[in-house]
Amino acid sequence: MEFADKHSMFTFTLPTSLRLCCGLVLTLVFNPCVANNEFRQAVEAYKRSDFTTAISLFGELAEQGDKRAQFALGLLYDNGEGVPEDDQQAATWYLRSAKQQYAKAQFNLALLYEQGSGLEQNIEAAKDWYLRAAEAGNADAIEKVLTLANESDPDGRYRLGRLYLRGNGIERDERKAFQEIKIAADAGLAKAQFAVGVLYETGRGVGASYPDAARWYELAAKTGYPRADFNLARLYRLGSGVEKDPAMALSLYSRAAEKGVVEAQLSLAMLYEAGQNWPRDIEQSIYWYRKAARRGSADAQINLAYLFAEGRGVDRDLVEAYCWYSMAAEQSHPIAINNLALIEKELSGADMAAAKEKYNYRKQRLVEQGTDFFEG
Repeated sequence: MEFADKHSMFTFTLPTSLRLCCGLVLTLVFNPCVANNEFRQAVEAYKRSDFTTAISLFGELAEQGDKRAQFALGLLYDNGEGVPEDDQQAATWYLRSAKQQYAKAQFNLALLYEQGSGLEQNIEAAKDWYLRAAEAGNADAIEKVLTLANESDPDGRYRLGRLYLRGNGIERDERKAFQEIKIAADAGLAKAQFAVGVLYETGRGVGASYPDAARWYELAAKTGYPRADFNLARLYRLGSGVEKDPAMALSLYSRAAEKGVVEAQLSLAMLYEAGQNWPRDIEQSIYWYRKAARRGSADAQINLAYLFAEGRGVDRDLVEAYCWYSMAAEQSHPIAINNLALIEKELSGADMAAAKEKYNYRKQRLVEQGTDFFEG
């Protein structure tokens, strides 16, 4: 396909699709489902060629963080409509919109990087922004990615493979996905090696093979890729594709868990709690449940809440159970919602107030500090 110079933002005639503008003509699309009054007014002003009003309204919204308005401003500066043509201003506004995952802005920003317009030419940056737009389903960005893909760009081939795997804006083709990701893996890209392992284990795009999965996980794990440790641990625990080795499984689970892989933390906690073909250690179980729960695992939060509610391995503490059930309930976990109602019936008025205060404090720490907020 032949590429136009820029992506337009909106199309009045085709509100559910993306259109390319021919040359440097700005066309606007109105989406009534998400546009607010100011944005509608800006669009209408643009249609009337009232650029003064349009720029004023788009500018106000853009400063407030509206990614559509930021993109619109970029286009106006790019095309010199109502303002002097200014590639640097266009690049600035495209970048602000692109950082908010607005695919059309990502595509236009990539064009500017590729052409060296408004910023220093940078083909690698152009490829990255094309890939980001492509991953959001932008068909024209996908065409660019296909054109620019080469074996000297392992990350690009890996991301192209993921596009084929998901079929997001491109025809889904698991065999092509495997081929592209394998090229990146052969070049030594750890996340691609891990992905090849997953594809072999699941039989997607290639014949299922646990030994091959284990081999690729081993390669990724040697580079320090934590999720490879986790998947390899599971194979050693089950004896799938490798000789069963509980000690190796424990070592790999622990390494992945220490590096912050939540699934590894949860797996260790459950294995230590159950003690089936695994040493039972409730203290270790609680330790890892806490780690995973603090990182947002609803299953870990549920299990930890249960231990506190029942007093298993810890002193019975309904206030603590309430906090963990509440966090899981926020993620709409059905068990949490039901059990939370039972906990509330057991708490006195004073304990209920203390539980809510403690939960709100911890929730605020999540907002302020991100993960691992359940301290104190």
